[in-house]
Amino acid sequence: MFRTCICSVVVLCFSPVFAQEFRASILGQVLDPSGLPVAGVRIRATKIDTGVSRETETTAEGFYTLPGLDPGRYNVVYTKEGFQTVRRNEIVLQVAEKLNMDIRLEVGSLAQEITVVGEQELVQTATASRGVVFDPIKMQEIPLNGRQAYMLMRLSPGVMFVQRTFGATGFSGTRGWDVNGSFVMNGGRSGSNQFLLNGSPISSNGTFNLAPNVEAIQEMKVMVNTYDAQYGRSGGGHVNTTLKSGTNDMHGTLFNFWRNRILDANTRQNNALGVGRGFRNQHQFGGTLGFALRKNTDFVFFSFEGWRERVPFPSNVSVPPMEIRQGNFSGFTPQGQTGPIAVYDPLTSRPCGGEVTCVSGGVFRRDPFPGNMIPAARISPIGRAILGYYPAPNFQPQSLVNNFTRPDNLGKYRYEQPIARYDKVINDNNRLYFMFTFQDGSEFRNQNGFDPPAQTGNMPGTVRRNQNYLVSYDRILSPSRVLHLQANYDRFVENFPDVSDPGFTRDKLGIRQMPQVDTFPTNLAPRVNVSGFAALFGNNYLNESSRQQINFQANMTETRGKHSLKYGIELAQLLFHNRAAGRASGEFTFNGQWTRQFFGVSQGVRDGSSVADLLLGNIWSGFLAFNDTFLRRESYTAGFIQDDWRVTRRLTLNLGLRYDVQWPQYEIHNRVNRGFDYTAVHPNSPQILDRWRQIAAAQGAGYPAPPAAIVGGLKFAGVNGEPRRTYNWDLTNIQPRFGFAYNLLDKTVFRGGFGIFHRTDTRRNLTTGFSINTDYINTFDAGQTPSSRLTGPYSLENPFPDGVVRPFGSQLGIQTNFGGSISFDNPNRPIPRTRQWSLTLERELPWAMVIEASYVGSRTTQEGRGIQIGDMAREHWDRAQDPANVSFYQQAVPNPFFGQARPGTTLNTQANISRRDLLRAFPGFTGVFDNINPSGRVWYHALQTRFEKRMLGDRSRFGATTWITAYTWSKMMENFLRNDYAFAWQEMRNQVTAEDRTHNFTTAAIWDLPFGRNRRFGANAPKAVDFLAGGWTMNMNLIYQSGVPLAAWRDWEFRCGDPRAGIEVTENRWFFNDRTRFSDCWRQLRPFEYRDLPNRFHQIRSHTAPQFDFMVSKRFNLPREGWSVEFRGEAFNAFNTPLRGDPPSTNPAGADFGVLPVAQLNFPRNIQLGARIRF
Repeated sequence: MFRTCICSVVVLCFSPVFAQEFRASILGQVLDPSGLPVAGVRIRATKIDTGVSRETETTAEGFYTLPGLDPGRYNVVYTKEGFQTVRRNEIVLQVAEKLNMDIRLEVGSLAQEITVVGEQELVQTATASRGVVFDPIKMQEIPLNGRQAYMLMRLSPGVMFVQRTFGATGFSGTRGWDVNGSFVMNGGRSGSNQFLLNGSPISSNGTFNLAPNVEAIQEMKVMVNTYDAQYGRSGGGHVNTTLKSGTNDMHGTLFNFWRNRILDANTRQNNALGVGRGFRNQHQFGGTLGFALRKNTDFVFFSFEGWRERVPFPSNVSVPPMEIRQGNFSGFTPQGQTGPIAVYDPLTSRPCGGEVTCVSGGVFRRDPFPGNMIPAARISPIGRAILGYYPAPNFQPQSLVNNFTRPDNLGKYRYEQPIARYDKVINDNNRLYFMFTFQDGSEFRNQNGFDPPAQTGNMPGTVRRNQNYLVSYDRILSPSRVLHLQANYDRFVENFPDVSDPGFTRDKLGIRQMPQVDTFPTNLAPRVNVSGFAALFGNNYLNESSRQQINFQANMTETRGKHSLKYGIELAQLLFHNRAAGRASGEFTFNGQWTRQFFGVSQGVRDGSSVADLLLGNIWSGFLAFNDTFLRRESYTAGFIQDDWRVTRRLTLNLGLRYDVQWPQYEIHNRVNRGFDYTAVHPNSPQILDRWRQIAAAQGAGYPAPPAAIVGGLKFAGVNGEPRRTYNWDLTNIQPRFGFAYNLLDKTVFRGGFGIFHRTDTRRNLTTGFSINTDYINTFDAGQTPSSRLTGPYSLENPFPDGVVRPFGSQLGIQTNFGGSISFDNPNRPIPRTRQWSLTLERELPWAMVIEASYVGSRTTQEGRGIQIGDMAREHWDRAQDPANVSFYQQAVPNPFFGQARPGTTLNTQANISRRDLLRAFPGFTGVFDNINPSGRVWYHALQTRFEKRMLGDRSRFGATTWITAYTWSKMMENFLRNDYAFAWQEMRNQVTAEDRTHNFTTAAIWDLPFGRNRRFGANAPKAVDFLAGGWTMNMNLIYQSGVPLAAWRDWEFRCGDPRAGIEVTENRWFFNDRTRFSDCWRQLRPFEYRDLPNRFHQIRSHTAPQFDFMVSKRFNLPREGWSVEFRGEAFNAFNTPLRGDPPSTNPAGADFGVLPVAQLNFPRNIQLGARIRF
């Protein structure tokens, strides 16, 4: 009794976030021949491959539950004195399955046995929850590009992978280290799902930090509707993956999969350019090993996977022509132009006016360099050195655009993933296991194709590293009570170094007096932008982030009569670290402004040159970044109780209640904003209002009247009495769950449920004030001449003579960014709430087939949306709809904030501003934006169907097949913005979401061909015939989904009806783009005019096409029993069907409006060859 009490206290005091079960349960009722319940029946379930058993007894009502069973194959025995023994062998339990097995005992002796092999219900009669299980056969045999397990989720009804751009990126979804959350499950926003590994989380932000290799996975269940209260913190669904363990017999695999460009198709864009396939070579290799240290008690399992890839990353960029690099612009005429580029001397600038004639808009006029050549004495050695790092043009050398190509440019990827697990059966009542997973990978992408140190991209390589440690313990307290404790630690680190050459310092360019920023104490060359040409020297910054979480969980499962109960509480501590140094080594931009004829006006391609600015050393803009480091903490606590009530033999109810508390995050140094103060008066409000009144008196009635005070400003956590936590507490996260399963007929079940869920809270954690740029000062005479010379202060040699500006932090209070625009997170935001429901009719068919049809819906409220609270009131916007009033609001008027706001802001530097600016709700800011106003809504309705044929029993006699087909017809809508504005007073509009896909059809099949020995054809064939004809498998995977809703044109009105009606849709006319009727059908909207269109069209969608993958394999049995080798060939996108990019749809005046681009978004056909040894 004392021990039971202690365990109960542990349950109530300790447990981690996401106490979500991956193990299965067997439950049911035992009856006698007359249909009466039998009490005290002993039930023993033994896992076949480990010999590990678990026992229980039936209650007085004859009910029993065997919880906490690892997925796998079991033999179940029922014994009771006076009745015959019943054996149910080869029972397959899947991830998180609740298998109902009712048994009828026959009178007799225990020595008499009734044995049934492999028969079990395939429909779910014990739960309303819905999901699809991927067993090892599906995981390893369905063609899977990159063998990334989570991409199989797309085969589940209600699940869509919504990332569209593939290719040489780190988030293509085809590598095991792609930490991608781009899955939409039953209308939940992308990134709102939960990924679990053996029941514990592998992320804290709705994505996954680790994708285990498919050889190590026992099963994966995609749980699209979960009405069990133990599952939480999700707005979509849950993905529960369990890893293999060791067995009494030694088993393992060795594998290698290889790709090369000689087997691949070329992309559409390469074919259009006449460019061949770039170099590619890829190896995915590894193995697994599982065995028993001691039979039936100690088991170990090991797995390793490695990845090495070289993938084409062809570049086609612009570089300066060789003819102009020495300052001689007279001898080079750009392609398509009638003469050379003219360059003007910035030191000859004179103000426009009087005898100095200028074009409209010109401020200063300059004289040309004699002979259109920059004198050698005026050329900056540093500028010339920088220019020398550009390679020479190798493609259309007379062109200024895309004149350098490097088709053999490569991206490089690698990762290693070791996994280990140890299981210990202490005795019949106590067992535990330890699990360790680790993954380390990097990627390198050279974006411009230049050699070091001039290259740009993520160099020397993005690094992602994940480590996860898990320990789990089970204690059987009695035949009807089981205690489960589990703890895990997860750490994910992501570093984005973007350094072209760590040894390439700014001193090597001649920049010897650049100050060093404390946050990035490495001497590196600055990034250099030369307008019209590729940038140089990378980004030269470091972005480091890490996410850690410590999780504990404890729950109790017990059987009480007809009730199977489970209850527990959960706890987690999370830590987020971010060090984003930004461009602490500096950035400089040369844009040709200093060598144009007129300051402030461009007269075309031949007027001034960014190369000339660089040669002169005349910087247009530049900065040094000083960004603080941030360390944030948060906690999560939850409690739940779940009751699966067997009301009758036909009806089961799932009743649950969950309560979450997501503790608001805090930054340990208080380096974070905390909302907006609507009423705080600025210290210089009296001076500003005095000037405002003076101007108003001089301007007359049309000048806006001053407000009573200048109010508004940012608040900071932990300052001036504000709480340390970024957001206020939301203690309303009560989540009832209800489900039912009713057995209408034999093998036909009607199921349904409803549940409320709260996903991870929306947070941006804005840090305005804790990062600042030291801006380069480019002129001291309002742009007449540049501040830079060849040497001295403000030259390239010494660009920041005044040192580095440090962030003010919270010191400025409400004056932070006063005179500019600000945004803030509403601290009163509630956590988004999702309501999910479903009704399902499921039927088991002959030959191990199941078919189901479901109506599914969800509705998310309290969704954060951005709204502008700092613009004009609605009455002014309504008045501005009259064309006669537009100029009134646009008119420039004297600025009362001039010289009174924060230095560098718009209101501080501009003597005149528009009348609209003075009519803003907070005129001291050019905009005030509430980022997560909780007024958005998202809803989803769908018809979902699934057909599945399982591979059960003997898979060799008749050529066994596995088949899974899913179809979803759905609509996903949102209520966010109207007319493309985001004002607080604005009515929101219903429109389709960016993730909406009306039709989603998927199918996958595995077919063991029925040829060879012990098969239907050739059962007695000679060994030689069997060697050639036997062991063949053909597998396929087909996915088709509707296109993405295209964005609507923003500043135009279409006056010719439906933009797709009555036209033949072609790649050159994806929707109405008849240039001959342009003036009849299109009108550009006036400033302030409301747009009566949604943000995107439901009837105009992106290009789409079916994607088909195919695989064929041949297995050879080796002389040693149980050993085999398999060779396989796979074709991904086997028919080489491109998915085209989106036609430009926002500017009807554009020449490419409504025309599909040439480039494809998906991979072309890839062929993969593989070999695998099994033993």
